[in-house]
Parts: sequence; structure tokens; C-alpha cells
Amino acid sequence: MKMNNSEVAKLATKALLYEVSISPKAGLVSRLSNGSHKDMDFYTFIDSALSLDEYFSECFVYGQENDFYSLNFFKNLRDLGKKAEKEMYKATNGINTHKGTIFSMGILISVLSSYFKEADEIDLKVLSNKIKNMCSPLLNELENTNDFSTYGEKAFKNYHLTGARGLAISGYDIVLLDGINKLKEFTKSLDFETSCILLLFYYISILDDTNIVNRANFETLKEIQILCKNLYEENSKFLSKEKIRDEMSKLNDIFIEKNISAGGSADLLILTIFIHFLIYEKV
Repeated sequence: MKMNNSEVAKLATKALLYEVSISPKAGLVSRLSNGSHKDMDFYTFIDSALSLDEYFSECFVYGQENDFYSLNFFKNLRDLGKKAEKEMYKATNGINTHKGTIFSMGILISVLSSYFKEADEIDLKVLSNKIKNMCSPLLNELENTNDFSTYGEKAFKNYHLTGARGLAISGYDIVLLDGINKLKEFTKSLDFETSCILLLFYYISILDDTNIVNRANFETLKEIQILCKNLYEENSKFLSKEKIRDEMSKLNDIFIEKNISAGGSADLLILTIFIHFLIYEKV
């Protein structure tokens, strides 16, 4: 299954473009709606996704050329991410469209690339464990920060939610050992877009999304999780395309009314789509 940097970057960029195109989606920008976002639209996300193609390629080359087990591997990777953030902001006129994905996809691609030096086929459990090992310093970083400037840091300070860092510390097991299997299963009965919408219900139901907490509050997050758990359980039994889309459309209305957005779950969906392309579709 050996792949090169341009092939992997193409799949990652394609995953970003697919995710923003999916509609309806809980408070998120899609091809048909800006969701709860007044400062960005579908085209902002296209510009952003295309600006990151080179970064994804660089992450792959970085993983190939550097020693995964060295102390500076993660630190220097994050410097690449900071550079990519500047490119994103340039492309979007200062709007944060994919900051979370720059972090998560950078980790995933660089570790994947390093893994390809040892094996031809991907074992997702091994990949998850490698990410866990690399990202273990992040917990210490969160616990010792005095600068609560980001959504994630504020949510950690107020509610002890670990946010994007926590997902990295867990090795993205929610995606690599769980979500990807669900998506594959759904696509046996549903079209790809509806399968992704159903998976989004699941991710929202289990993720302590710091985007929701910071745009509303902790209680709203818990209410939304319970609602989505019920919607997911019911819809995963019947797998009706019309019902799933209708329920998500109603949920989108609720999110817009509350001015919240499932941004953390969207990041997970992007990673899942990427892994799906990588394993089941190839380039």
C-alpha cells in the first residue's frame, strides 16, 4: 500500500472538501448553509482546504525524513502546523476554518508516513498507539498552562475537558478504532453523504466538544449529547436516508437557534473520511 506525499496530500485535501460539502450538518458550514457561522461560507472552506494541500504533503515528507522516536519529532511538526495556520489565515482573510484539522491531520499524516517506513499495510490499532506515544506530552502541557487563550484551554480550566489535545493523547482511537468501522458499515446500506451525517450524530453524542461549551455552556453540551445519542441509536437501527437527513436538518435548526456548532465533531469526520479514502478507495 506504499503511497507518496502527493497522493496522501490529495486524499487529505479531498477529505476536507468532502466534509464541507456534506449537508445538512449541525450548525456547520455546508454547501447549502453557513450554519451558525456568519463570518464564513462554503467558499471560505474551499479556499482554506486548497491552501493546506502543501502542508499535508510536507507532513508526509517530514515523517519520512525524521526519526519518529527523537524528542524533537513532535515539537518540530507543530512548527510546520504554525506555518500552515498562517497560510490558512492568508487564504481566508483571517478566519479560522481548519485550525483543528491542521493539528489533527498533521499528527495523523506524519505518524502514518513514519509507519510506512516499517510496514506496507496499515494496522489502525498500531497507528493509534504510535499517535498516543507521540502526543503523551500534551497532557502535561495542558495541566501546566497559564495561558488560557484558546477555546480548548478555557474548557480545560473551567470543566477539565481536554479538547483537541485529549483526542490526540487518546491516539484518535474514537476515529481509528471506532468511527471508521461504523462508516464502512453504514456505506453498505446508505450513500456516502448520508453515512457521514449518521456518523456525525454519533460523534456529537460522545464528544465533549469545546466548541459547543464555549459558544454556549456545559449544560447545553450535555443536552445536545443526549439528544444526539437518541437520534443516533434510533437512526442506526432503521438506516432510512430520508429520516436521517430530516433529523439532521432539524438538529441544524436547533444549533443555529442556539448559535452553536459541532466543530470538534467535524474535525473527527474529516479524519474518518481521510482514513476511509486511504484504506478503502486509494487514489
